[in-house]
Amino acid sequence: MKLPRSYFNYISYLGTITALIAWFAIIFFIIQINFFALENVYFDLYAYIVTPAFLVIGLVLIPVGMYLKGRKIKKGLIISDDKLLIINLRDPKTRNGIFIFSIVTVFFIIFTIIGSYKGFHYTESVEFCGKLCHKVMDPEYTAYQHSPHAKVRCAECHVGEGADFYVKSKMSGMRQVYKYILGTYPRPIETPIANLRPARETCEKCHWPQKFYTNKIRNEKYFLSDSANTEWDLIMKMRIGADHSSLGNTEGIHWHINPKVEIEYVADNKRQSVPWVKYKDKSTGKEYIFTDNDTANVPKPDSLKKMEHRIMDCMDCHNR
Repeated sequence: MKLPRSYFNYISYLGTITALIAWFAIIFFIIQINFFALENVYFDLYAYIVTPAFLVIGLVLIPVGMYLKGRKIKKGLIISDDKLLIINLRDPKTRNGIFIFSIVTVFFIIFTIIGSYKGFHYTESVEFCGKLCHKVMDPEYTAYQHSPHAKVRCAECHVGEGADFYVKSKMSGMRQVYKYILGTYPRPIETPIANLRPARETCEKCHWPQKFYTNKIRNEKYFLSDSANTEWDLIMKMRIGADHSSLGNTEGIHWHINPKVEIEYVADNKRQSVPWVKYKDKSTGKEYIFTDNDTANVPKPDSLKKMEHRIMDCMDCHNR
């Protein structure tokens, strides 16, 4: 089986070697992951992201080298009897080249689909978020493992459903990787997160406002700072919803997430100081504005228009 003469050049050689090494590396990592059940976050990274990238680079270098070699042949810089860009199926070299190219392309497409699928799920995994960037996310990952949401994947809240926020999260992730490599990321991670997806599109997928209980008993265990570290139980009865289901979300601590109610507010960068709040009843259109008792803290009308107006959601209370 003979290959076209244009293949024989250093660039195509480099591409072939790179693609072959990447190919065998992918097979090696996949075998380690699936047959030996090795739980190493970096194996997934190399198997589904790093080595496929080198495979693509290698496969691209092969035709690039052939194209450059073909141009030299056409210009007469290389003595050759080959006719450039003429496909002659009677020529065994041409048939062999097309056959090899077709087989490689089919396998490449198949493994690209599989790799893309695996890579997508890997970048959505808890291990990718919590372990790969362990230096950055170690405090958050530790807290997450001991939280009520320990069984919920990070991406379900930080990304959510749909391709639009998936793309936004990965674009933001590229910037975060850049800062991670240079070591310029903030320590600790700044809060609140400015570009977090609205809670109505994430939190309320599980915590339905229509399913809140009327009252809930909460038992918090503390230990006093005396010499015996005396145990102290704090039992609280929390009124979450209305006493009667017919009242909907008009009462209780979650009345503000009633679909007929909108709470809009203005705050500082840390959302600790809230000098201006607007309550809107969507059913009647009535609006009520509440401001800080200290008029010095209340922004002027011109400044108020330029400030960020945020619609109150779950994270304003449950991320303290």
